[in-house]
Amino acid sequence: MKRFLTLALAVASVGFIAVGTASAVDTYNDGDAAAGIGNSRHNLGSLGEHITTTGSTGTTEICVFCHTPHHTNTTNNLKPLWNRGTSAPTSFTAYGTTLGGSTIVSGDVGSTSLACLSCHDGVTTFDNLLNTPGKSGVTATGSDRQWSFWDPAVNTTVSDFMTSGRLNIGLNLSNDHPVSVTYTEGVAGLRDKTTTIFAIDVAAELAASAATFDGGNLTKNLWAVKGYIDAGATIQDLLRDDKVECSSCHDPHFNNKSWNEIDGTYWSTTDLQEPENNGLFLRRVGGNSGSGLCRTCHNK
Repeated sequence: MKRFLTLALAVASVGFIAVGTASAVDTYNDGDAAAGIGNSRHNLGSLGEHITTTGSTGTTEICVFCHTPHHTNTTNNLKPLWNRGTSAPTSFTAYGTTLGGSTIVSGDVGSTSLACLSCHDGVTTFDNLLNTPGKSGVTATGSDRQWSFWDPAVNTTVSDFMTSGRLNIGLNLSNDHPVSVTYTEGVAGLRDKTTTIFAIDVAAELAASAATFDGGNLTKNLWAVKGYIDAGATIQDLLRDDKVECSSCHDPHFNNKSWNEIDGTYWSTTDLQEPENNGLFLRRVGGNSGSGLCRTCHNK
């Protein structure tokens, strides 16, 4: 349960966003690619910018930390081409009973959320892979490859990065937004699933300044769906088997630079966070500015 983070002794050369500052904000338009994984925190390869493999046992590959073309993990219907060991659905404490009366119990956690939790459960290591690059061998249920990782943002040694900060969701999902729950229209103000997201106006009742905040991204209400910014996407496109999953709000491949509100609070010397927010990989252009992410589904 260790990721062997060998941390840099020289942090002075590492630039970071100081508290109170904001970075430049990108704008996205219909049809743009929702991309950028190479320079995001989800690039754990040795050529990445944040948490990277080190030493002769590491790899420059990016996709291998989640995907492989052969010998994939198909338990619990995991897709696509999953390459990580995962905790069983019964390992998690589910949300319980929702406002709409749905009850999510241990074992209900769906494959899409299990995929995300295979890193963020605080148990499975970064390098717990089924199929490593080259001829290193296949382990059907996944194996800790004993790779070393380096965090250029801090200068202290820790044994496990994920369990030491807010990136760890943990096995208790009862204090998080419900996942693997059926989207029930009308409950908690949930809109009709067929609603075109781009047509939802989440800024009209706000101050005039909302029109220019983050380059006007708030007023667009564009979302990343299937790898692209799509003005034709509906709420249904965010669901998996009519259920809300982690991927309903997050796209792990989208290095979303459209939201500057959290940049100034991201750096912490005590909570081992990299100086990079990636827009929290949120699907929505503009992130949650104006609570637009929440109010897209919840008509509040």
